[in-house]
Amino acid sequence: MGEQLEFLVGILPDLLVGFPGRRPGGLLLSILLTLASLAVGTTLGVVLGFGQESRLWAIRAPSRSIVQVVRGVPLLVLLVLIHTFVGAGRIGGVSTSALQSAFLTLTIYSAAYQADVVAAGIRSVPTTWIDHALLLGTRRLHINRTIVAPKALRTMRPALLTQAITVFKDSSVVVVLGVADLTTNARIALAADVDNTPFWVGTYLLVGGLYFMVARTAALLVERLGDDELNNFGTVINSPDQSTVGH
Repeated sequence: MGEQLEFLVGILPDLLVGFPGRRPGGLLLSILLTLASLAVGTTLGVVLGFGQESRLWAIRAPSRSIVQVVRGVPLLVLLVLIHTFVGAGRIGGVSTSALQSAFLTLTIYSAAYQADVVAAGIRSVPTTWIDHALLLGTRRLHINRTIVAPKALRTMRPALLTQAITVFKDSSVVVVLGVADLTTNARIALAADVDNTPFWVGTYLLVGGLYFMVARTAALLVERLGDDELNNFGTVINSPDQSTVGH
């Protein structure tokens, strides 16, 4: 037990921030990669989500096709395909890397699933609210901003949180490209010496614990942060002001 603890304590810095000379890495890189992918992926997801609900076939059809194709391909296969055809070389004279392939893959993966969440949130808005606003002469863009978005956001929050946590955990798939994330660094630390075989179970229990702590912390923060802000953001829904709706 003492040897196990000593080994885990010794590799903990490498798991948290990466090996010396290869930082950021480990858990820090996993978090940064996830946040960057979610930031871009959520934006694309909103565009695709509204696109899926568009009244124009030319927008609705390609939006739904993109989402269905990405959802139908396993993440690992998507990662390998993107790295093979996009990330392993140069694009427009700019060198690409495994990390960029990982970022692009997680972004596309996140966007496809978040698009479905956004589309479901939009469909949760009662059509009577939208019809009443249209009768009052409200423009569609204003309706989306003051009526659809607040109501949809309330509905989407649990699913968006779940998807964010899923992307964080699924980021471990980048181990196949050798990106120095948490899982990759654990694998490197164990493979550095054949005598490390007895530490495999303890190391991966530690890795799983680190993933769990980050995911649980994110869930608690969103639960605490979201209620008041969403209530304020949704005031126009709870107490509709006709003067505001009519603009």
